[in-house]
Amino acid sequence: MDERFLLMIPGPTFSEPSTLLSLAKPTFSHVSKEFGEVMSRALNNLKKLFNTDGEVIVMSGSGTAAMDFAISNLVRPGDKVLNLVSGYFGQYFVNATRSRGGVSILVQSQVGRGFIGDNIKEIVEKEKIKAVTVQHVETSTGVANHIKTIGEALKDTDTFYIVDAVASLGGMKIDMINWNIDVCFAGSQKALALPPGLSVIGLSKRAVEMIEKSPDELFYFNGRKWLATMRDVKNYYSTLPVNMIYGLDESLKRIINEGLEQRYKRHQVMAEALRRGIESLGLKIVAEKEFRSDTVTAVWLPENIKFPTLSSEMMNRNIVIAGGLGELSGKIFRIGHMGEVNANDIISTLSALERSLKKLGYSLELGSAVKAAEEVLDQYNF
Repeated sequence: MDERFLLMIPGPTFSEPSTLLSLAKPTFSHVSKEFGEVMSRALNNLKKLFNTDGEVIVMSGSGTAAMDFAISNLVRPGDKVLNLVSGYFGQYFVNATRSRGGVSILVQSQVGRGFIGDNIKEIVEKEKIKAVTVQHVETSTGVANHIKTIGEALKDTDTFYIVDAVASLGGMKIDMINWNIDVCFAGSQKALALPPGLSVIGLSKRAVEMIEKSPDELFYFNGRKWLATMRDVKNYYSTLPVNMIYGLDESLKRIINEGLEQRYKRHQVMAEALRRGIESLGLKIVAEKEFRSDTVTAVWLPENIKFPTLSSEMMNRNIVIAGGLGELSGKIFRIGHMGEVNANDIISTLSALERSLKKLGYSLELGSAVKAAEEVLDQYNF
């Protein structure tokens, strides 16, 4: 594979040169006024993405670290947590809950389906649930759970609502205030279009109050200490990744300048174009229509085609795609279409997919996927 390639996996994603160049700036002191100004601007822009009237925390880490932070700060030993599992990463919430001594009440969807909110309130009230967890986008299947209607079901309850937005923040709408979300988190390497390395955590006012009243029993994930640092970088607790936050600041400026509604629309159109192209080839998408995300698409592998072989052919054409995880390993392939993805990326990916599949013996008409995608792009003037 050449140095010039398209990274079409569900993260890490492509970062704009301006974002990467910002990482090379001289490093300010992590407790300086100059860095504090950059940090404050980034936090304010993140509040716009989350639409929270609470606070935001940024720390060194990953989406998994952010998940552990959320569970560690809201769940106590013996607390019941309703884990809504729609794929591989939903199980992470189960493991995090149990590691904290919480009791996992696990509800699992069928492959390709997600959760809407039906019967959630009944389970919460019957089991006296402390928190509900769900992925906005289940990266392993491309399923988008209906986090708005789940949040509506939890309205007027005392239950905390925790959403994993690792594969959606910056690419799909999040509304913590109106969807009753208490904790929403992501990593930097997906729709935020940064390299890996940051945990980003949005908190509601209620979650902030809970954290501030909590016993001082956590070390690295001590929520009170992190809140103090976010309010003023001079409240040193752990050295912040200064240059990564330069990058975050730059990427968030791009996101805000594009306009959130326009950005979400771009993601919707790119997803629709890709799926239309894939289905024109007779391939089957894993997620059912009402649960398809705008950032990741998972596709069932055709009979007699193995993922390593398909991946190798795609890499020969300088396109990187992802395979399946867990029980879907060897059964599907996944394409990420988030962050800075554009129409040319979608067309290039579909063209390479057509040629790769044809070389591997799959019957298709070259150009059919590209044509189907271009019709969508033309319809929306992209």
